Amino acid sequence: MKRLMAICLVVLFAVPVQASIMGAALGTDPPPPVLGPYTMTSFPADSQAEYALVTSVASPLGGTVDFSAELDHRIVGSSWATWSHGYAGDVYYTNGAMSVTLTLPSNTGAFYFYAEPNPMETYLITATAQDGTQISQSVTGNSGACGYGFWATGGDLISSIGVVCDGADFGVGEFGIAIPEPTTICLLGLGALSLLRRKR
Repeated sequence: MKRLMAICLVVLFAVPVQASIMGAALGTDPPPPVLGPYTMTSFPADSQAEYALVTSVASPLGGTVDFSAELDHRIVGSSWATWSHGYAGDVYYTNGAMSVTLTLPSNTGAFYFYAEPNPMETYLITATAQDGTQISQSVTGNSGACGYGFWATGGDLISSIGVVCDGADFGVGEFGIAIPEPTTICLLGLGALSLLRRKR
């Protein structure tokens, strides 16, 4: 295994590999089990108190998702009125703010989340990864939470996602994540290298 890693590192650093982040609007459907080549792991229930002002939430794969500001921890069906597709878990409310940045755990290969405006009306919510990859959806506050999915290719990783709601405060929640093993990152890089060679 060490030998494989060494070979991968030599190949990846010897030849430029096209790396990028892909995005997909998930709409109001339930979260997908897979994004790109990644099998996703959904976040468990948050043990932090309902209505607590929080700055992060623990990832099931280690590390935390950090918020750029304190968000109000709510729960759908209790302190947050509606969502979509039957979800009844944690939501993090911006409480007046119209934007927030999510900083992801190290080595995040894929991530999804859902967002819903606080007012029961329709607003444009846009999510932007650190490389500029952007997803925009019109989202209704009445049972209309929409999902945003990002995954990295070519050995790239996702470090942060900025979320902006045009004209209203909002909640984010229903997180899912994938953190690839080092050998997986290597194989993804080799796959991208193979595609690059075919194009040439």
